[in-house]
Amino acid sequence: MPFPLPSPAEILEPAQAEMEAALIALKPDADPAAIARAVRSEKGLISAHLRTDSLGLFMTHLHLRWWGDQYMPDTAELEQLKRHASIWGVYQREATKAVGYAVFTGVAGTAIPSGLQLRTPGGVLVETSASGAVDGAGLATLALVATAGGTTANTPGGASLPIVTSLAGLDPQVATLDAGGLAGGADEETPESLLARLLAVIREPGHGGAAFDYPKWVFNSFAASKVAVVANWVGPGSLGVVVAMGTATAPVEPTDAELDAIAALLETLRPVTAEVYVLAYVAKVQPFTIKLTPDTVANRAAVAAALDDFFARESQIGGTLPHSRISEAISSANGEYAHELAIPAGDVVCTPRELATRGAIVWVIP
Repeated sequence: MPFPLPSPAEILEPAQAEMEAALIALKPDADPAAIARAVRSEKGLISAHLRTDSLGLFMTHLHLRWWGDQYMPDTAELEQLKRHASIWGVYQREATKAVGYAVFTGVAGTAIPSGLQLRTPGGVLVETSASGAVDGAGLATLALVATAGGTTANTPGGASLPIVTSLAGLDPQVATLDAGGLAGGADEETPESLLARLLAVIREPGHGGAAFDYPKWVFNSFAASKVAVVANWVGPGSLGVVVAMGTATAPVEPTDAELDAIAALLETLRPVTAEVYVLAYVAKVQPFTIKLTPDTVANRAAVAAALDDFFARESQIGGTLPHSRISEAISSANGEYAHELAIPAGDVVCTPRELATRGAIVWVIP
């Protein structure tokens, strides 16, 4: 049953009554009015002591309630939440570093060391994460990693990155990002995301390489939005780990560098008999044709927002979105009275690598 937290006044009142009764019992000949003044008047000495004690006891109640909140992960503050999570093998993801590939040009045979620093157009330092050499065609493609975590190093493909300290044999002293650019940089995981992952593990504990272990391993280290596992991807003993980066609302296809980094992590965690393939998701863009009543600009925007929220919550890699659930999401939009959903005409069914996303909406005039 609930235990309501008493206020200082609620703590003080019974204390005053008990003190007054005790003093009358101790001094039956004393003036009851004088005892009452001493116990209850703001100027009374005994009253001052009782008020001080009541405030102290109230603070004790607050402290105990705070500790009570820390005992459960869904009410704990971040420091204690991280401790709860660590017991279950779930860790707050630190800010992740952007990764990518860049092409260097220069004299054939020129050695390019690991740790060679370059600067992005945004002024962020990145460095080569492996050594290499310029080939006979005068080109070298090397992996890059940001020197610090966060989103600031994310850079689109094709950008030019000047080398911080010139390296003889390279000309120009600039590297060019491949089409994937620098991607995967993300800020530290939010407490809300950490709690959601912890609760998922508590409800479905790890089993040393079960299908649901792989998403946990990926989410611990990478800012992925959705992860799915496909058994027997290329035959018995193999599995595909399909990954979407970005956010649930705006999923993004992982770059080759991100896929390589995820694969390297899973290689250290997978069961020895498992053959793991890390794959980028394939977007299944679902168009819509809707007849809306009443058909207003505000109601159209509300329906689009409701569908975006529905896809973020319900759409999973390789999943199915029932037609009735899609219609229900449209009906939940503020201002919608009735609608006819012509497209899609049935359930939205994805192949194992596909992730359904909302496409354009065609509005049919009533």
